[in-house]
Amino acid sequence: MPLSLMIARVLRLLLAAGALSGLVLGALWWSGKPPKETQGIWITNGYGLVFEISPVSIAIHEITPVSCIPWQTMPAQMGMVRRLAGYTFTAQGDDLSIAVADAIDDMRAYRVDALPDQCVNGRPAGPLETFDIFWRTFETHYPNFARYGVDWDARRDEAMAALAGNFDPKHLSDVMTHAVRDLDDGDIHLMTPSGDVSPHSPAPWDKDQRALWQVTDSYLTSERQFIETSGIRHGWLDGEIAYLGVHHMETEPPLGQTMASQAARVVDQLAALYADAKGVIVDLRFNAGGSDTVALTYAGLFSATDWPAGSKQTQITRGYMSPATAFYGRGSPQALTAPVMVLTSSETSGAAETYVMAVGELTQVSIMGAPTNATPSNIMVRTLPNQWQFTLPHQTYALANGTPVTQTGITPDISYPFDVEGFSNGKDTMLEAALTRLAQAR
Repeated sequence: MPLSLMIARVLRLLLAAGALSGLVLGALWWSGKPPKETQGIWITNGYGLVFEISPVSIAIHEITPVSCIPWQTMPAQMGMVRRLAGYTFTAQGDDLSIAVADAIDDMRAYRVDALPDQCVNGRPAGPLETFDIFWRTFETHYPNFARYGVDWDARRDEAMAALAGNFDPKHLSDVMTHAVRDLDDGDIHLMTPSGDVSPHSPAPWDKDQRALWQVTDSYLTSERQFIETSGIRHGWLDGEIAYLGVHHMETEPPLGQTMASQAARVVDQLAALYADAKGVIVDLRFNAGGSDTVALTYAGLFSATDWPAGSKQTQITRGYMSPATAFYGRGSPQALTAPVMVLTSSETSGAAETYVMAVGELTQVSIMGAPTNATPSNIMVRTLPNQWQFTLPHQTYALANGTPVTQTGITPDISYPFDVEGFSNGKDTMLEAALTRLAQAR
C-alpha cells in the first residue's frame, strides 16, 4: 500500500475515533447538566450572592444594595461542580438549597425573574463607591457591632468626610482600616497593596508559637510525630498519656474529596495509635480555626455516636438572623474512652471553638485554660471593584444548651492562665496541671 494511502487511512481512523470520543464526552456532559428546576437566577438569604444557573454555565456574583461584582464562573457539569467546587444544588419550587463541601449548614436562596438592577446597569466605582460597597457589606452581614460598641453609621459619615477630595489609594486603604478600628475580631482582614491589616490584636506571645511548642514538646517521652495532612503533632507523655497538639482545623485531602473525609482518616489513625492511652491532652492554645466539619470530625475521637454540639445563625440583613441550625459532633466507631483534658487560650479561635463546644458536651472531657476568642463563624470573603479583598464573620454560634458564644468566649471548666513567664523558664505549667488532673482521674 502506498505510504500516502496508509497516512490517509490512519488520519481517517483518528478522526473517527476523535469524533466518537467527542460524542461520548458530549453525552456525559449533557447528562450532567443542571436539572431544569435548578436553572434560573437565585439570590441567597444572607451570604450576599447571586447564582445564575444555565444549562452551560454557573455564574456567581457578589452583591450589595449598590453593587454586583462577578466572582466565579464555572461550566455547568454538576458532577464536576460537586467534586471540584463543592456545590450541590437542590430546588423545591422557588427555594434552592446549596450544600457546600465542608460547611455544616446549607445556603438558602430564592428564585427571581432577572438579575438585580445593579448587575445589569452597574457603573464604574471610584474611591467613594468602593468604600460604600465595603461599608454596606459590613452593614448588611456583620452581627457584632453592639458587642464592640461601634456606631457603624457614624463610621460611614466619618469616612466620607475623610475621603472628600483625597482619592489616593493609600489614603483609601487607611480610611477603611480606620473605619474598622475597635472591632477586635480576628476574622476581619483588609488585603490591599499595602499589606494585610486586621483590627484584632493577638496576644503578644502568639508570635512565638514555635519556641513555645519546643517547651511543650520537651515533656514528650516518645519521639514527636506529625500528621502532615492535618497539622497535628503528637506523642506520648509519661508513656501513658497521649498528647495531641492541633495547630489548625484543616486537612489536605486528595483531589475531589472533602477535608472532613480526610479528618475521619486522621481520627482512625490517632485512635489506633492511642487505643491504650490512660488519658489524652488536646492542645488548642495556638489553634486559630479552619473548617467546622473538620473540628466536629476530630471531636468524634472521643465519642462512638453523633451528639448535639451547638447551633449557628447567619445574619441575613442588619437585625435579622436566619433560624438557628443545629450541628453535631461526628462519632467514630474507634472512639477513645480515656479521660481527656482540652487546653485553651485567648487565641483558640474559629473552628477550634466549635471543637471546644462539641467536646465540652462529652462527660469524659474537661476544658482547661483561658476563655476562647469568641470568634466562631464562617468567614465571608469579598472583592472590591479595585480588586482589593476583605473578610468578615457573618454568623453567631450558641452552645448546645442555647447559651450564646459572646464576647467573653467559651469559659473553661478549669480556669488556668497562659503562663508566659513559665514558658520563658522552660516550663509549661498548664500542661503540668493537666497531667496532674489526669493522674487524679485514673
